[in-house]
Amino acid sequence: MFACGRRSARGVTEPEPAPTSRAAPASAPAPSGRLRTVGASTQQEIATGNHHRPDSSVEGSDVVHDMDDLGWAPEEGEKVAPCVTLAIDHGRSLRTISRKVSMRTLSRRGTSGRAVVEDVQEDDESKDENDGMCHRVQCLFEDGWKDFQEEESLQICDELASGTKEFTLQLRGRNYAFDFRTPGEATQMNVKSGKKRKLRILDKQLVEGDEWPADMLEAQIEEQKRFGPQSKRGQASQNAIAKYLNGNTHAQACFNFFEKNECKYCGDWAVFYHSYSFAALIYEVHAAVASVLFRFRSSYAALPRILVHEFQQIPDAAALMDAFKNHFASHKRDHNPGFRKVGISAMCSLACTGPEACVARVFISGYSCKDISWRNVLENVLRSCHVPAEKVQRLADKIVLLAEKHGLDVSSFGGKPCQSQQAGHLMQIFIRRNLVDQLVYPAEPYGPIDEERLPLSEHMNKDTSFLRGQVRIVAHPKFFMQASHVRLFVASADPAFHKNRASFQEELCDLIKELGEATLREQAATCIYGGTLPSWWTSEDQRSLA
Repeated sequence: MFACGRRSARGVTEPEPAPTSRAAPASAPAPSGRLRTVGASTQQEIATGNHHRPDSSVEGSDVVHDMDDLGWAPEEGEKVAPCVTLAIDHGRSLRTISRKVSMRTLSRRGTSGRAVVEDVQEDDESKDENDGMCHRVQCLFEDGWKDFQEEESLQICDELASGTKEFTLQLRGRNYAFDFRTPGEATQMNVKSGKKRKLRILDKQLVEGDEWPADMLEAQIEEQKRFGPQSKRGQASQNAIAKYLNGNTHAQACFNFFEKNECKYCGDWAVFYHSYSFAALIYEVHAAVASVLFRFRSSYAALPRILVHEFQQIPDAAALMDAFKNHFASHKRDHNPGFRKVGISAMCSLACTGPEACVARVFISGYSCKDISWRNVLENVLRSCHVPAEKVQRLADKIVLLAEKHGLDVSSFGGKPCQSQQAGHLMQIFIRRNLVDQLVYPAEPYGPIDEERLPLSEHMNKDTSFLRGQVRIVAHPKFFMQASHVRLFVASADPAFHKNRASFQEELCDLIKELGEATLREQAATCIYGGTLPSWWTSEDQRSLA
């Protein structure tokens, strides 16, 4: 499921620098749920931010390992509720957001950019007729799936966007009754003959955002390459890496691999680092499901979120910042389960020293949440991914045993700890520079917006030190599963699991195939994806097509 690529001579599994998914448009987010008690901290302390000791040191702060990114984990009995109405609106808004962010970024780069922005704003006011065409509606005939004509697809999507799940339309001189009440089981019926056919809705490819003039884009990339790898810009001290990884040859090799990635991708990509521990098995299951259903290359990294419908209300960084100001700021801040459904915490440098987190220091143990029933979380995630109810418990048992076999710490799931007692993991997240403002915002500890670093894309494009500063990333699967938008790599502090991860992923994907036959896979993919499907989707196991 989640693999690590080839193994280097140093014994560190080095993922090949290829995308996590094919160039085909893909997507997918993660489960929801209520916040559990966290460590010894009270809810009041979480709300006020007082259960962390303020950062006071340049070399790194006293990091408290009491909060993982699983505050959103689904509770037992929670149902996945993808809504095709929201999915249609979500798809349309993503295209509009992508275009506007791209144009705003472009406008900061020259007068030609500003002219384009003015044109786009005028188009927005007059409603570009192509804005509605964010989806393709298909009907299943005897010889396969066939697209509706664009104007027909637009009529159907308009009905769905209005909130109607059952409706009748006159198309090509005939009346058809449409029924979208059950995700993955939509139908069209000829009112006169009673003939029913199956329907599905596919996303159109997301706006890439690379709409800048070619010479401007090339000049920007060359400038970023001159600035060099992000973690070493501004003559940033690397003392934290030397201090905390001294004598740990495996950890040093992992960081060396990440540094090489930064050198390779620094031109067109900004990089961020996300630390975690017990959540690893959940992330790995996400990646395996995404591999089987959505062509995600789980051999390179795990996947933080998978349920796309969780992102329909907060699809981008601007929406997350607004939600933080209007709600989360006074309701547990970034520990609010609504925030955690879509957002993950990250730093901007391998050598960062704060505030409150030092990547090198937390790599060995990662961040963990102690007062969660992780076994229940695993089973609920499997239910959320539409594993048949009668197979959930047995599949969870098999997954835990498989993780033990390959050295992943599953002590919190009722299994064994890893032999090294080093349960930390570090995810390296490359995001295209023209998507930074769309997916990331600069944050202070606990999620308040760091206004001084806005717009973040400008800050990330500088030749300056990134030793200080947190961010929050909208881990939207529709971007995280597309290698043209986001590229992921992962390293594990435990040498055995790091070495075995490729084999673990392969065997985990085979277990996940218990999602069932082609019909069940399509239903599962439709629900996970939020009511629609990627434009390239087919019902067979997607791993061979990645």
